[in-house]
Amino acid sequence: MRMAILGGAASASGAITGILTYGTSHMKDIGGLKGWQWTFLLEGSPIIPLGLIIYILLDNVPNAVQWLNNMEKQLLTNLLRNDAGVADGEPTSNTRLVWLQVRYVFIDWRIYLYGMIAVGNFTAIFYLTTILPTLVESMGYPKTVEHLMTAPPYALACICCLLVGYSSSRRSEHGYHLAFSLFVALLGFILMLTLFDQGKVTIYVITTVICCGIFSAFPLLLSWLANNVGGHTKRAMAISFVTGFGRIGGIVIPLIYREVDKPTYRRGHLTCGGIMAASLIVTITLRICLMRENDRRTNLSPEEKKREAAIKEPCDWHPDVRYVL
Repeated sequence: MRMAILGGAASASGAITGILTYGTSHMKDIGGLKGWQWTFLLEGSPIIPLGLIIYILLDNVPNAVQWLNNMEKQLLTNLLRNDAGVADGEPTSNTRLVWLQVRYVFIDWRIYLYGMIAVGNFTAIFYLTTILPTLVESMGYPKTVEHLMTAPPYALACICCLLVGYSSSRRSEHGYHLAFSLFVALLGFILMLTLFDQGKVTIYVITTVICCGIFSAFPLLLSWLANNVGGHTKRAMAISFVTGFGRIGGIVIPLIYREVDKPTYRRGHLTCGGIMAASLIVTITLRICLMRENDRRTNLSPEEKKREAAIKEPCDWHPDVRYVL
């Protein structure tokens, strides 16, 4: 749920930026500043005092925070231990860099599946940031209203992200929720291909559907990854690797959405739909593999369990670990 709040905040920032840009477009020459200068000033000003407040009030570990009582410190410490997972073969107090765990990231096939899912997520996200402004511009609204029209898709995406995140957290389930979100985004691209001639308002609504699906998916992917990777170093490296690998989607978008394909962008929508379908298939495959691995570990003999537990820095490969589905 905390990851959903973070993802929802990212979606909300897109809506706020659209509204703020609309407002600052009417502030031209006020105080000798242009509208875009007011936008950067209003967006950036709260960050400086907020950063100082966070630096002063927050610390690396709950026990070092002065304004928490002992019960609150213990509660947060236990929460962090539960997040790290049990029996990952590493003390929760151990935060050193372990190079063996770095190597584990690149030989664990599950990490690559998470990365493939991330490519689909980032492809759709870059699609939205590239196409949505162009779509709104083509709808014929005045220049000042264009910025305001980019806000509703992001606002609805924020709500959907929080709702899906709450459902996932309450049911302790990630795979099906992620698959559902990816399916919504895939459905949006299918509708793009079939209803491209139904008017700009229809395309705007479909783009909002894609926005809701993909912004709900990414927090689920990161939380699923973090919950299923044991070891401090391996977890940190895995998150970095998956998010970095997913950025390949940013390379794809300029290659498939070309000026010559306007106004239908059939090639781009077809490619994005295929990538989303592949991400959906990989998500379901990964969930099945994790479920089978849990069953395999449950049925291990004492000798097999002892042998697998003897691996140096076993992390999430420890036989007592059960993957979150």
